[in-house]
Amino acid sequence: MALKSVSKADPNYVPNYQLAAIPFVTSSAAGEVKNGSTTEIHFPFVTKYLKINNTGAEPLKVGFTNTGVSAAAGTAASNFFIIPNAAAGDVCIQEFDVRCKSIFFRSTTNTTDFSLFAGLTPIGSGSFPELSSANGFEGV
Repeated sequence: MALKSVSKADPNYVPNYQLAAIPFVTSSAAGEVKNGSTTEIHFPFVTKYLKINNTGAEPLKVGFTNTGVSAAAGTAASNFFIIPNAAAGDVCIQEFDVRCKSIFFRSTTNTTDFSLFAGLTPIGSGSFPELSSANGFEGV
């Protein structure tokens, strides 16, 4: 099996990112993503890439920490990306070529929904560092 034949599960071992990705697919329940709370998706393995579709009626905040998506726009801690809602007629699917072990969602106003497709590596999420400004990862 491909997962058992990889000799190194190190986050910096480049061949792990050259393999075809392991699929991980999930979607939120209707109205699950709210303005007053954060929805976190924790991956069992480190991601190679993410594809996120905002399927709801409101813009969707996407970030890599709870603090980043919870902060008000324009503040020093506001570290999120906004995916426009589908009803606005804008592009509502975004792709990210990024390594992470969790992702956080929050609505900008009321409630919204998402679909997520992640390509995973064979690297266990426990071997990947926690992304936070306290750990030297600014902008998350």
